[in-house]
Amino acid sequence: MILKAIDTIELGLIVEDYQTAFSAYLEQFEKLKKAAQESMDIQTISIGNLVLTVERTGIPFYTYKLTSKDFSICFVKTEMNSNPPIVVKFFSEYLWSYGCKQAYQNFLNWFSNFDAILLTNKLSRTDICVDTDEVVFKQIDSKGVVSRARKKEERFVPSEFSEGREFSGLKIGARGSLHCRIYNKLIELTVSGKTWFKQIWQENGWDESKVVWRVEFEIRRHILKQFAINTIEELLQKEDRLWAYLTGEWLSIRQPSKDNVSRWKVKRKWKIIESAGLNYQPSPLVRKVIKQGNLLQLLNQTAGLMLSVAALSKHDNIEDTSKVIQSWVEVKLSHKNSTFNQEMHLRRDRYLLPNQNEHGEMENDQ
Repeated sequence: MILKAIDTIELGLIVEDYQTAFSAYLEQFEKLKKAAQESMDIQTISIGNLVLTVERTGIPFYTYKLTSKDFSICFVKTEMNSNPPIVVKFFSEYLWSYGCKQAYQNFLNWFSNFDAILLTNKLSRTDICVDTDEVVFKQIDSKGVVSRARKKEERFVPSEFSEGREFSGLKIGARGSLHCRIYNKLIELTVSGKTWFKQIWQENGWDESKVVWRVEFEIRRHILKQFAINTIEELLQKEDRLWAYLTGEWLSIRQPSKDNVSRWKVKRKWKIIESAGLNYQPSPLVRKVIKQGNLLQLLNQTAGLMLSVAALSKHDNIEDTSKVIQSWVEVKLSHKNSTFNQEMHLRRDRYLLPNQNEHGEMENDQ
C-alpha cells in the first residue's frame, strides 16, 4: 500500500466588498459571541443546511471563529489590506472523506449561502502525506538524512514488548516554515483515536501484519509561492512538482558512506516515497466509517464519565447512574428552553454534506 493524499488545508478567501456583503452576519456573530462569553453556553448559528458553533474567542486578527465538524471559518471585524477577510481550515477527517477537490467544491456550494462574490482563494498551508506499509523506518535512518533544514529530531515511545524505548519517527525542520514528520502511524492512532484510517488503508490494500508509516510535509505559503502555488486549484495542478522538490531536493534519506554527502546513494525506501502519486480516491463508505469512528470515541468517553459519576455518587448499579444523567440532561434542556430532538438535530447538522435536498438530507450518500 502506498497512499498519498492532502491531509490539511488552510486558505484565505477574498470577496468583493466584504463589509457590505457580511455586515448582517458580523452583527449576528458579535451577539452570539458575547452570549457565549457571558453565559458559557454553546452558541450556534445555522447557515444554509449547516449548523456552526460560534466560539467564545477568535484567532489573531480575526474576531469571529465558527466551527463545524468539517472545517473552521474565521472573519475579521473590519477588513484589512494585509490579510484576507476570511480564513478557512479544512480538517483532516473532511479531506479524507471527500478528497481535496470535492471537499473544496462542497465548501463552495455551502459558502454560496452568504450571497457574496468570491474573487479568489489564497492558500496559506497544506499538509501532504504518504501512508505506506511497504517501507520501515528505523533509528539508523536518521544518520542518512540529507536536508536543507537545520533541525532534526528523533522520536521515541515506551516499548510494550521490550526494555527501553521504541523508535517512532523523525521530525525534520522547524514549524512555521517547512517541516517533515516521519512516524509510525499506528502508534499515533492510539493517541488521536482516528481508527477510521484502518478502514481506508484496508480499502487500499494494507497488509495488516505490517506497520503503517507516514511521511508528512507541512508546507507554508512562502514555500508554495516559490512554485507559483497561490490557490487550491494551482496546488492540485502542480502538486507533483512540489512533491518532487520536497522528496528530491529538500529532503532525502541516503546510505552514508565515506564519499561526499552529495554522492551518498538514496535508499530504496525513500525512492518509494519519492515516486508516490496523488492517488487517494475516497469510497462512498469512508464518510460513514469516519462518523462511526467518532461515535466510538464518544462512547468510550461516555463510559468513562458514567463510571466516574457512579463512583462519586456511590451507585451500586448502572440504572441509578443512568437516571442521574438523564435527569441532568433534562435540566440542561429546560435551562436552554430546548428539546432532546432539537439538540440532536443541531449536532447532526454540523457536518457539511454534498448534494443535499431542500430538507437538508443526503440524496446519494445513504
